[in-house]
Amino acid sequence: MFMVDFKNLCYNLNAYQHLHIPSPSYQKRRAAVAAIIRCHTVSPPSIVRDQVTNLDEFFEQDWVKHGQAEILFMQRASRAGDRWSGHVSFVGGKNEPGETDEDTVKREVLEEIGIDLNEGFLKVGQLDEREITSIKDNKLLMMLCPFVYLQVVPESQPFQLQTDEVAAVEWVPLSFFTSSQPYANHAITEHLTLVRVKNRFVNRCIRFLMGSVTFPAIHLPTTPVNSQATFKLWGLTLGMTNDIIEFTKKNHLAFLKLTKSKPIYSRKDIGVLAVLITQLRYFIRYGKMEFDPNSSSMRYCV
Repeated sequence: MFMVDFKNLCYNLNAYQHLHIPSPSYQKRRAAVAAIIRCHTVSPPSIVRDQVTNLDEFFEQDWVKHGQAEILFMQRASRAGDRWSGHVSFVGGKNEPGETDEDTVKREVLEEIGIDLNEGFLKVGQLDEREITSIKDNKLLMMLCPFVYLQVVPESQPFQLQTDEVAAVEWVPLSFFTSSQPYANHAITEHLTLVRVKNRFVNRCIRFLMGSVTFPAIHLPTTPVNSQATFKLWGLTLGMTNDIIEFTKKNHLAFLKLTKSKPIYSRKDIGVLAVLITQLRYFIRYGKMEFDPNSSSMRYCV
């Protein structure tokens, strides 16, 4: 059963034509992340293909047929002033001048966890690119390009964590996300500020009046090495994980039901206003509206 889910995920994603969003002139910043998948096997195989160039060659190997698919997540290091401090995410970061999106993701993965995606990995595909906006003031921060890579060799490269960026990494079984068991919702609540000014006192008043917004979140399972850490998956990375799991084509999964639940605003009128502002900005940019009643477009806010 789990192997069917694994194959469906890879083949469906490989055939998917992702949405590309060019950077606007007023915000050229782009970033890229890699969702890395491997097939974990307890016993190293005696025979391994010298080179795997496609999914058919990968899945025909005996060690793959008896392995368990896993997805790599990282917990970012805690740093003052970093909006992503301590967050669970996929490995990646912002671009440098002259880089393509794929150049960026390969460099960031090598820098942050010491893994060379040019050795023993196959790019399965890309998820839809995202406009990343701030939950504080709805400001466009950057474009995000999510890639999915498959480890096509049985033995994983040793991690070399960039400790000022990465606190820990964890391989999470694909079966955790395709389980029929319900998930405990460890929701995240954030203050909402749709308008910001320079005066701190006024900002605090605005934050009080605007209230807060609550997003769904789950705790990922951890191995003994990370037993003291809490890998809380929510927000942007939860949304991207949802997109990956949807490629299994399994309906009514408890995980998908949780991730598609609406954000809850402490003030319903502000919630409506937040949706309208988001959609207005989208309309100005693309000349059309894109209303998603399940997420109200807030799944891509950070």
